[in-house]
Amino acid sequence: MRIADVLTASRVIAAPVIMWLIISDKPLAAYYLFAAAAITDYLDGYFARRSKKIAAYGAVFDGLADILLLILTGVALFIKGEGLPLFVVGVIGLTLTAPVLWFISRKKGRLTVPHFDTNILAAFVYPTIMAYIISWQYALPLLLVTFAVGLYTFRKYVVYAWSIYADR
Repeated sequence: MRIADVLTASRVIAAPVIMWLIISDKPLAAYYLFAAAAITDYLDGYFARRSKKIAAYGAVFDGLADILLLILTGVALFIKGEGLPLFVVGVIGLTLTAPVLWFISRKKGRLTVPHFDTNILAAFVYPTIMAYIISWQYALPLLLVTFAVGLYTFRKYVVYAWSIYADR
C-alpha cells in the first residue's frame, strides 16, 4: 500500500470521528482532527505525484475521502445548529461529487477526471468548515466567498462534461 493511500484512508477514518466530536460538543478536538485530515489531502497528492506510480483507483479513493470528510462534517454542523445552512452542505457536496460523477464518462477509452481548480476550492472549503467548527465570528463572509468559488468550479465541471458528451 502506498503512503498516499494510507493518508487517504486516514481521512476516511477521521470523517465519522469528526462528526461524532462535533455532535458530542467537542469542537476543539474536531477542529484539530479536521485540520489534520485537511493536511492529509495535500500530502496524499504530494506523495502520489512523487511516487510516479499511476493508480487508477487513487483519484477515485481520494475524491470519495474528500466528499465523506466534508459532507459528514457539514451534516454534523447543521445538526448542531452551528449556522451552516443545509443548502451550503448540499452545494459543497455537489461540487465535490462532480469529479466522481465525471468518471462515468469515457474519453479515448480511458476514464478521466479533470482537476481544474479543486485545489483552489479546497483552500477555501477547509478553512470555512474549520471556522464553523469553532464558531468563528467571520465564518459567514468566508462562507460566501467559498460559495462563489464552489459555483465557479462546478460550472467548469459542467462545461467539461458537456464537451465530452457533445463529442460523442
